[in-house]
Amino acid sequence: MIAVYVTEALLYLCFSLLIGTLLIHLVPPHLKPPLKLSKRVLQVSILGIVLLSAAPVVRVILFLYEDIGLLLTIRNVIGEFAVGKAWTLTIIVSLFFYLFVSVIPVLERKAFIAAALAFTAVLLVALGWASHSASLTDWSGLVFHTLHFAAVTVWVGLLLVVSWFSTSQQNWLPFLKWYTPVALSCLAVVIVSGLFIMTLAVELTEYQETWMMPYGQALLLKHLMVLPVLLFALINGVWIRRKLQRGSNINPLPWAKAESVILLLIFIATGVLGQQEPPHSIETYLRSSGPSKIFDYFYSGSIDSAMTLQFGFNLLSMLFLLVAAVFGFLVVYCFKQKMPARVSLVMSLCCVLAMYLGLMTSI
Repeated sequence: MIAVYVTEALLYLCFSLLIGTLLIHLVPPHLKPPLKLSKRVLQVSILGIVLLSAAPVVRVILFLYEDIGLLLTIRNVIGEFAVGKAWTLTIIVSLFFYLFVSVIPVLERKAFIAAALAFTAVLLVALGWASHSASLTDWSGLVFHTLHFAAVTVWVGLLLVVSWFSTSQQNWLPFLKWYTPVALSCLAVVIVSGLFIMTLAVELTEYQETWMMPYGQALLLKHLMVLPVLLFALINGVWIRRKLQRGSNINPLPWAKAESVILLLIFIATGVLGQQEPPHSIETYLRSSGPSKIFDYFYSGSIDSAMTLQFGFNLLSMLFLLVAAVFGFLVVYCFKQKMPARVSLVMSLCCVLAMYLGLMTSI
């Protein structure tokens, strides 16, 4: 199961690198830092998408093959299951995409980049087709899942390629001038589409009850990690920008890398979330599978399938939440004191952990 989570996170990383590399080459040189990128990044990303997107297909096959045999199971999954059909589409499109990237100087002309983005858009739709959201609706689940994932990969992809492949911080202010509104627009799309996708599986009034399930635990951690992302976005998009405008000698690249690490951790949480059973009926799930082991560890009372969760803040939970606030303050304080970005990164992870512990001990 851990291998599946890792492959999901790496799949999102491949999409982000692919989209980020293509989009950044549409930006004029004076509006971005100098970058050291080649089409090898595109080739590796395409191959990664083909291989990593096969993980859900393999998982379904391994789950079913003992009943009807391996070959028949493979044929049925590929031909009849949405996840298998989507992977078939991914293989076909990726084959042509890889040949296109290998033969054509894609990154040298905007028309070629536009064609590559069209290939990428088809791959995004294929991923959305295989999603759980698409299986719950006629079309809206597919559309919103694709929009959600596209917005995330644009936001993260641009940040990844600029922070990890830049050779200097030259033109950072012009880069921030256009990237900040792009990131904010992507965040708005992520929030709206994410709420829609969540309501397909979870009633908002039952959000706390999902914490009894592995799905809810992953969802909670994903949401908690948004706070450090916002803190680093504030640092990178506002305070570093002001310092550069004042002529301060500050290197923004480590701070951009720190923000990208948090976003990659959200990818991991999303990968875990995508492989858990959604809580269409929390009561039914608890009767058949029981509560999450993590929830069972924190909750000392008896667990009933029809129970509802309420917050009952106590001294321990309040202390954890106070510690979380302190760590959140330290993220900003370390930046103000010109400490290395990795220190703020560690503080932000401690903030998420403390918030999680505060909420879990308050149930």
